[in-house]
Amino acid sequence: MGKLSCDICVRWLCGILFSVFAFCWLYFLQRDLISATIIELFPADSVFSGWMSHHHLVVSLFLTAVALLLAIPGRMLLRFRKGLYACNYLFSALFLAVITGYDGESLLGQTYTEWIVAGLFMLILFLVCKIVGSVPKSSYNDRPRTLAGNLLIMSLLFCITGYLGNTDENLHRRLRLEQLFIDGDYDRMLQLGRLEEESDRDIDLLRAKAMLNIDAGNNPAGSGIGDNLFSYRISDPHALAVALRQDGGHEAYLASCLLEGDTDSFCQSIEIKSYNPIPKYYMQALVMAADSSAQRSFADHFAKEKSVYDNFVRTLEPLSGESSSLRSNSTYIDYHDTYFWFYQFCIR
Repeated sequence: MGKLSCDICVRWLCGILFSVFAFCWLYFLQRDLISATIIELFPADSVFSGWMSHHHLVVSLFLTAVALLLAIPGRMLLRFRKGLYACNYLFSALFLAVITGYDGESLLGQTYTEWIVAGLFMLILFLVCKIVGSVPKSSYNDRPRTLAGNLLIMSLLFCITGYLGNTDENLHRRLRLEQLFIDGDYDRMLQLGRLEEESDRDIDLLRAKAMLNIDAGNNPAGSGIGDNLFSYRISDPHALAVALRQDGGHEAYLASCLLEGDTDSFCQSIEIKSYNPIPKYYMQALVMAADSSAQRSFADHFAKEKSVYDNFVRTLEPLSGESSSLRSNSTYIDYHDTYFWFYQFCIR
């Protein structure tokens, strides 16, 4: 009777641990990737795809249940017991990894190397557990050994899922940005990943599109990009400049000039009198160009940004003989979100 009770406790323990991990993995960590996978599998304009994409809780619960059910054939085929019982969830862990392998292009985005490494790891785990299971054991400290063994194996299975599943932070951020863009929630888009140091071309363009769509108050539509563009890490300024010029809008063109360091074209194209106030980064570019019209029309704003620019120049003077990377790092904390710093260190 005691032995049966212990076996039941082990089954419940492993089931609860795996259920919690599977649900958290699907609902919190892979939410947008699962939605993208659904759209990839089914037509994006279909009712089923739309419903599934907006009911992620139901989808996560369903997939968690499927993963748990796979423990049944695992138990029948692998036949692990007591301290090794968690190894029966090998198929379940693999299932979670497979359905979260989407890399933006392929549903199975794992590389051959990843499959080989994971396959060898699972084979070694299986063999080691079989060897351990065949060794006679005393009843001394049976329950602590059982608990420790299952916790160790569960941890290894979770690692397999994390290794094969897609944990690319930029991909997840891009998928979230795409969904927010579809929903028209541009303010939340600009808050997402604001302090991150990594980006890619797709993320750069999505953010720029959000900036062009946010409310600009009394200023021309799209001029919000002039207040936000250089507050973020930009992975490829030239590629973003080309994409913005293809947009065709006037504000997009001004932003593309700044991205390529073409302050002459920027000053020739900007209509200063149409802004009140002039967006932050537009004014910083005008300060660098010593634009007299901006200085006359917005004397206080011009003087404020010129003071920042003068301090930036003075900070760089003692570092004139140092490498570009050292000069960049030395001024990063105070000036990385200014156009002055971007123009000096990010334009090639």
